[in-house]
Amino acid sequence: MEEQKEPEQFSIERLIAIPRGVMHEYNIPLRDRQGHIKLAITDSAGIVDGTMIAEKSVQPLSHYNGTAFVEMNFMLEGNISQTYDGLLTKHHYNKGYHNILFNPYSTETNQLMTTGRHRIFSIHLLPERMADLLRDYLPEFHSLANKIEKGERFVMHAPANSMDHRLKYLLHTFWDSPLQSGLGKLYFDSRILELFSRQFEILAGPIKKIPEIGKADLERLYYVKELILNNLETPPSLKSLSDQSGLTELKLKKQFKMVFNQSIYGFLCDERLRRARQMILEGEKNISTIAYELGYAHPQHFHRAFKKQFGVTPKSLLR
Repeated sequence: MEEQKEPEQFSIERLIAIPRGVMHEYNIPLRDRQGHIKLAITDSAGIVDGTMIAEKSVQPLSHYNGTAFVEMNFMLEGNISQTYDGLLTKHHYNKGYHNILFNPYSTETNQLMTTGRHRIFSIHLLPERMADLLRDYLPEFHSLANKIEKGERFVMHAPANSMDHRLKYLLHTFWDSPLQSGLGKLYFDSRILELFSRQFEILAGPIKKIPEIGKADLERLYYVKELILNNLETPPSLKSLSDQSGLTELKLKKQFKMVFNQSIYGFLCDERLRRARQMILEGEKNISTIAYELGYAHPQHFHRAFKKQFGVTPKSLLR
């Protein structure tokens, strides 16, 4: 009888067939080790908690990641060597190691480095969800959101010995889900946000001391932000923003960058391109019309800026 190999090909893509908000457990029969996996999915994420137990040296396992996800990986027991084509080569994950990783459409190879028990817990977030979280909550990581939107691969290694008691508690209690089935998705999404918050708090490092910005000035800065967002086609001048907000031009430029981690002009350019990308995907207007409506005098300028921002041409979104 031919050896059954299908379980070794199990991949994150198979999560799409599992009901959302419900935890599932499987024993995975492998030739040279015992495998056990817990799985759950929500509308924007997959959770994979995998354990392998080896009594002797074992062969590496490889699979192709055919769907784009941003991974949050946490090594809870044992140690493995992981290779991602074009990103990592035999990188060691020891107990307590964690990272953020984005390497879409690539082959992943995992090798157990010792005998015994090995456990890795991973959150797989849809790229657009991770990018939105970074933009909404972490201005210091906007550059990471840009990479995700452009499809640029990256890995961020957490500092050594940074899996503290708070992070461990979140991981070890993750599966303590409510009994009411209707609350499953809400529960898992909320726990994912807790892990996201703590992991990025660690990755951001010690908080830098910045000059205090008063509540009144902060409200003025958010008012300026809304003025820009509501007038992307014909943006107000710096003088107009200064007059409308009551902040001097110098103070406005300085504090806007402190709060939003980019210049006013940089913010305007990024938001114009994001709006353009959304309008192209909606398909209601042609690209030239969108470019003109968003203030680009020449379509070629828009095409260059769009490709620089997202790594693809506007037309490629229509294919």
